[in-house]
Amino acid sequence: MGAKGVASSAAGTAALVYVVLSGRLSSDGAEKVAGRGRGRREDVEGGSEGRWPERAPASWREAAAVASRTLGFAYGETLGKWPLGDIAFGISHYMRLQGNLQHEYAGSNCMPLEGPGVRHELISLLRYLRLCMFFSKKPYEVFLEFGGYDHSDTLIRKSKAKLMKPKFTVVRDETTRCFLLFIRGAISVKDRLTAATAAEVPFHHAVLSHEGRGSSVVAGHAHCGMVAAARWVADQAIPCLSRAVELFPDYRIKIIGHSMGAAIAAILTCILRENKKLSSSSCIAFGPAACMTWDLAESSKDFVTTVVNKNDMVPCFGKVSAASLRAEVMASSWAPDLQEHIQQKRILSLINHSVNLMRSYVPFAHNPSSMVADHVESRMAEAEMKRSEDVVMKKHSALSCCWPYVAAGRQTLEAADWDREAEEKGADDGEHTMEQLMVEALRRSPSTTASRAHPGRQLYPPGRIMHMVALPASEDVALYETPRAAYGKIRLAGSMVKDHYMPRYVETMELLIDRLAEDEDAPLRDTDDRCQSCCCKC
Repeated sequence: MGAKGVASSAAGTAALVYVVLSGRLSSDGAEKVAGRGRGRREDVEGGSEGRWPERAPASWREAAAVASRTLGFAYGETLGKWPLGDIAFGISHYMRLQGNLQHEYAGSNCMPLEGPGVRHELISLLRYLRLCMFFSKKPYEVFLEFGGYDHSDTLIRKSKAKLMKPKFTVVRDETTRCFLLFIRGAISVKDRLTAATAAEVPFHHAVLSHEGRGSSVVAGHAHCGMVAAARWVADQAIPCLSRAVELFPDYRIKIIGHSMGAAIAAILTCILRENKKLSSSSCIAFGPAACMTWDLAESSKDFVTTVVNKNDMVPCFGKVSAASLRAEVMASSWAPDLQEHIQQKRILSLINHSVNLMRSYVPFAHNPSSMVADHVESRMAEAEMKRSEDVVMKKHSALSCCWPYVAAGRQTLEAADWDREAEEKGADDGEHTMEQLMVEALRRSPSTTASRAHPGRQLYPPGRIMHMVALPASEDVALYETPRAAYGKIRLAGSMVKDHYMPRYVETMELLIDRLAEDEDAPLRDTDDRCQSCCCKC
């Protein structure tokens, strides 16, 4: 609870600061908050007022305003759209109905990747992944020692993450004759706020022809927080990279990241390649977040390699895919499952605990129909007390916390309808009546209404996608190059969160390398932590 407490305090502080400053920011200041750099801007999807920034905040006032707005946006896109019943029961029920869909990443439209060349590429990728993991999780001195670097190999280092300003470093790697730029993923609260700023903003980049004589512009949209972070990293890194390339013209540039860091790395690579000196830039993205629209993602296939592990859901997760999942969850009939298990008191206590926890973390979230909810609650309590005072005393504490969420968004709901419903069910046992009302109320909550007319633009993982797939009925894994269309849908699985962690990526890649070595019937090359024997040839 320590980390959650810190997150709660940070959220409350940001909200308080924003409220204090909102009256002092002039219209010019507000426009400055909305965005400082070049480029087009657009209104936030869904009708939110104002425009999202395309650059990192330049002051603590801007950071506080963006953080507060991000928290409201994140709440509106999650708990604001997913009522408690959908989260607690609908997703679990739909996951059981759906089953494991990992086989869809190994379908007829997916190309299997095998052979010595693929194994050698994986060995190289595994070394980069381990370096990225050490940079993200270990002290910087340990990272340098693991990579065989000393301080003279460090070109630039930003050791503290801020809102839209991720932690990153650039090191010179003599073994691979590359300048390696590592970007850390979402670990701190400020990193997670960057990832939560998920509105789409316009983004375009120029793609040079293979002969280098001309270029074409690819336009689209990308993740707001990650675009701003990539532009900030570019501003910091371009001067030192330009000097380094002048001193070592035969060195290439590789940008490496995991999760949010991988998505920022892909966007940053698009930016760097527009600079003629840095046009050798390429990217290795491990489990990147869905961060750009289709055309942008396709245009980066020549210089971005994305690696996805098994059921990792992050490359598929976005506003549009989440809205589609929500529609599918509501189409599945989970209410009978709820009614079957609701008499277990542990479920009601879990609901009570969960809602109180959410309220404590989001104290500023305004419920537009809270007055209606309060009236509904009081009328229901009166009706039930007349029938079974003992039952109401046992159940009311657990159910009362749910009614504001059940009633949220139903501004036209009349309290008399609820009272009449209670009267119609009065012949039943009091405890059973409350349970039935809860089930039916959850089913008719705002989750059953249509979503926004324009939920947003579908975002995809960037570049060429290599997916490590667990083979059915075995512990083996296989590698496939999968089409981008496969990542427009969220596939639920019990391991969809665990498979996103870097240690899981390492384990799967090691298994895959071992399997490919057995297929070749040849001894596997040395794959120790340094992977020294292969780096000069990969």
